[in-house]
Amino acid sequence: MLENLNNILKKVFSNEETLVFALLLTGSFLALFFLGDILTPFLISLIFAYLLIGMQSRLEQYGMNRMTSLIFTYCFFLLLGITMIIWLGPLVYQQLQSLILEIPKWVNSSMIFVQDIPEKYPDLISSEQITTFLQSLSGQITSISQDFLKASIAGIQNTLTVAVNLILLPILVFFFLFDRKSIISGFLSILPQEREMLKKVWVEMDGQLSNYARGKAIEIVIVGIAAAGIFMFFGLQYTALLSVLVGFSVLIPFLGAFIVTIPVAAIGILQFGLTFDFWLLLGAYLILQILDGNLLVPLLFSDAVKLHPVIIMLAVFVFGGMFGFWGVFFAIPIATLIKAIWNSWPRKLAP
Repeated sequence: MLENLNNILKKVFSNEETLVFALLLTGSFLALFFLGDILTPFLISLIFAYLLIGMQSRLEQYGMNRMTSLIFTYCFFLLLGITMIIWLGPLVYQQLQSLILEIPKWVNSSMIFVQDIPEKYPDLISSEQITTFLQSLSGQITSISQDFLKASIAGIQNTLTVAVNLILLPILVFFFLFDRKSIISGFLSILPQEREMLKKVWVEMDGQLSNYARGKAIEIVIVGIAAAGIFMFFGLQYTALLSVLVGFSVLIPFLGAFIVTIPVAAIGILQFGLTFDFWLLLGAYLILQILDGNLLVPLLFSDAVKLHPVIIMLAVFVFGGMFGFWGVFFAIPIATLIKAIWNSWPRKLAP
């Protein structure tokens, strides 16, 4: 048995590169698991820099020199960030607060209808069951309100951390953009000279994730703006909040569209009731989701990650359970990395 284990280890770690790579992966995983909150601004800045490099390269193809394209790209990033912080962020938070405060009123309105059910349908449900249900619902609403109040207080307490991250993020993006060659060179200097496996992993990762990341960014903007247009046309309340939710729901494969439909439909029913306007709103929203899945996604992701849907869903559940929101956000990139490593790992024993 020990001999078989020794043969397996020799096969898995057949050279110096695979051993160093395995240690690097293990260290990265442990760092993310234990220091995820601290590393969050660094990871987010890396994602933004990665997206912006594609934009900068495209500008160079159009004839702009490197420094001008870098400055233009970085200024675009700053302008977009300032717009989000000054306008969209406060608007979404204000609508979220308003929505939380409106929930008890909606519950009280619905209680009148629920209390009449035993009189209209005595064989279906009893008054005692309705009373138990209303008491349970009231307790849950109180708990939600208290949790939101605690979260608001915690948010005020963490204002300094948020402010530091907001200052740190553009600085990190600046260095990752303008000094990326020296950063990459410094990272490669600690790795073995023979890097055939790493090259294969990087080629596969870069080829698939560049299209995926930039495609997702474009999809978020298009779907979010289209949803905002639909909600504004019908006069739906909390348009900004719901549009942001719909836009970012595309980051959760398969499940995101279903999950975000629940608040859209719930607010539509509470505002319009089961009227023709509600069904028209729901129909227009579902058409948007169909166009996104059947037209926009194939157009943006023609060469995107080649993973089976079951693998994608498994990655979302596993990494989401381990790392929360960021696990869901990075589920497909991590799954793609694992696939690239599997495809590139040496299968033969070292001589």
